[in-house]
Amino acid sequence: MLFDKVKKEIEKLSSYNIEKLHQLSKKLWKDEKYDPIELQNKCIAKWDELENEIGSKINPLVKVPEDRPVTNLIFGSGSFSTGDFQAAQYQKMRRYLDEPPIVLQGIVTNKSERSGCKGKMVASKYDIPYISLDFKVWYHENVNKKESNPIAATRYWFQKQDPNKPTANEIAKRFDLRQNQFHKALGEEIEKNLTYPTDTVSARGYNFQFCSNIFSHQKNALPMINDTHPADLTYIDPLTKERLYPGWQSQAVELMLNDNLLRVRGSLIGIEYMDNTKQINELDEGPLLAVGQGVNIKSKSTFQPSQVQELIKLMDDRLFCALEPTGLILTWGISEQKVPINYQTITGEKIVVLQPAIVVGDKILSGINAFGNDLSRQLKELIDFFHH
Repeated sequence: MLFDKVKKEIEKLSSYNIEKLHQLSKKLWKDEKYDPIELQNKCIAKWDELENEIGSKINPLVKVPEDRPVTNLIFGSGSFSTGDFQAAQYQKMRRYLDEPPIVLQGIVTNKSERSGCKGKMVASKYDIPYISLDFKVWYHENVNKKESNPIAATRYWFQKQDPNKPTANEIAKRFDLRQNQFHKALGEEIEKNLTYPTDTVSARGYNFQFCSNIFSHQKNALPMINDTHPADLTYIDPLTKERLYPGWQSQAVELMLNDNLLRVRGSLIGIEYMDNTKQINELDEGPLLAVGQGVNIKSKSTFQPSQVQELIKLMDDRLFCALEPTGLILTWGISEQKVPINYQTITGEKIVVLQPAIVVGDKILSGINAFGNDLSRQLKELIDFFHH
C-alpha cells in the first residue's frame, strides 16, 4: 500500500533529522561543556548587537533562571502520541547527560484515562508526575451534573457566520467557565504537585485554549507556551494579512490540499494566553517559531487529509518535540516589538506582516526563513556560533 510505504520513508527521514538535533545537543552540553546560563548569555550578547538591525530589543523566548533548572510541562487531552514522543526524547537525553538542560516536570491533562486520554499511561511509562483534572467530572460536580456533553455545552469559538453561534452573553458565560473557573482549579492542582515553577509548556493535543489562570501561582513569570500546528503558517492572505491555514487537526491540512500545495508541512507557534473574549478569534496567531521539512504530495487526491496529517506529525511534529528536551529552544530569542517580517502568498509572492522577530543563535529566522526551512544549514550555523 502506497501510504504505508511513504510512512516508512518519512519515519526514517524524521529519525535522521532528530538525531542531528541530539548530535548538536551532545556537542553543546557535553563536548563544549556549556551550562544553560552560559549558553543563553552568549546568545543575549549577540542579540544586543542585532537590536539595531531588527529595530527592537530581543529577549530570550525561555529565560534561564539562575537558581534552579529550566522546567517543562506537557499538556494534552487525547492519544498523547506527540507527548509520548517528547517524553522519550528526555529519556534519550539522560543517556548522555547527567544534568539535562531542561527538566520535564510532568504531564497535565483535562481528561482522565476513563475519558480516553492516555496522559496517565505516558506519565507512568516515564516515571514523571501526572496532574489531571477531568473537565467533564469537574463540570458535573460544579455546574450541572445532568449535562451529557460539557465540552459542547461550553464551546465558545464559532465561525463568524455560523447560524448556531450563541449570544455574546452566552459566549462570555462559557468562556468564564472554562478559562476562569476550570483553569483556575487545574492551576491549583499544578501548584500542589510540582517542585519548581514552570518555564515552558508544550501543547501537544490540548483541546482548550491556555489562559494565565493556569499559572496564577507564578505571578508575573508566566511560562512560554508552544504548540505544533498541522499546516504551513508561512502562507498569508494578501487582503486580510491573516494566516491562510488555521484550524484544528486535519481541517488545516484540507485547506492546504484544496489550494493544491504539493509540499505540505507543519509549524511550531508560540501561544498567547487567552484571558478575555476579545481574543477568541485570534487562534493560531502567535509568533512562528519553526517550520517543518514537510511532505511532498503528488496530488491532493493521493492521500486523505487525515493521512497527510499523520505524515506531518511524523516528519515535523516529532522534530518540534525534540527542541525542548535537547535544550536547543534556549537559543531562541524574540523581539519585544512587532517588526516587518517576510511571509508569502500561495502564488509565492512575498508579503510583509508585522510580527515579533525570531532569532536562533546569531541568525534572524523569521517568517518564510523560520528555523527548519533549511535545517542542515541552520544547525551548522548554530554549531559554528557556539564553538568555543
